[in-house]
Amino acid sequence: MTANGTEPILDHVVFAARSRDDAERALGETGLSVIAGRTMDGMGLSNVFIPLGSAMLEVHYPNGEPATAAGPPYAQIQRDALAAHPDVALLPVTWLVRFDDVERLREVSAADGCSVDEIPARGAVPEFLLGGFGPALTRPWLPALIHWPQPPGERLAARTAPHTRRPSGELTLDVSGPAEEITAWCGGPPRGVVVHRGSAGPLRVHVGLADGGIAILGQPTGNRS
Repeated sequence: MTANGTEPILDHVVFAARSRDDAERALGETGLSVIAGRTMDGMGLSNVFIPLGSAMLEVHYPNGEPATAAGPPYAQIQRDALAAHPDVALLPVTWLVRFDDVERLREVSAADGCSVDEIPARGAVPEFLLGGFGPALTRPWLPALIHWPQPPGERLAARTAPHTRRPSGELTLDVSGPAEEITAWCGGPPRGVVVHRGSAGPLRVHVGLADGGIAILGQPTGNRS
């Protein structure tokens, strides 16, 4: 993070799973574990979080409730993505870039033609500011933009989870999309992101582990479809 907090930094990646059991099983194979999330009202989904220190992962899974017609078609987007990759238990579908300077978040969001929404605290999730969510649904190579007003040690990413292998705090995302568009959208190249040619959006994440290992989650390495 830069001294003034204006640099775009990979904050977290959202994964789709077919069930919470599938998610926890796949994560457990890497030594990572979850903390409780919440029911995502009107979407037919619930979520859990995997805190990594300064960044995190989020997993969405169907909870059996119907999605409302008025809400974003997030559940359908995730079902379609999982259907296209039947051998992948955890599939990255959305990513978020953090600005620690709230005014920079507002500036970049305005340049993208997007408003900034203040999201109140719900359940385990504290309040945050969110920009660019809508375009990220139709152009998955673009991230949503987020600002957490809490001090770093009080953010969701800093919470304790029962990992059997401790994360180092390093998170890298492979994403398929037009590099120049991503850089322009984020107001600069986002730290922690490796861009590949194509338009598939998030491909996989690399989670650094304190023992020197790396947990890789998502599409197999080399797959950019």
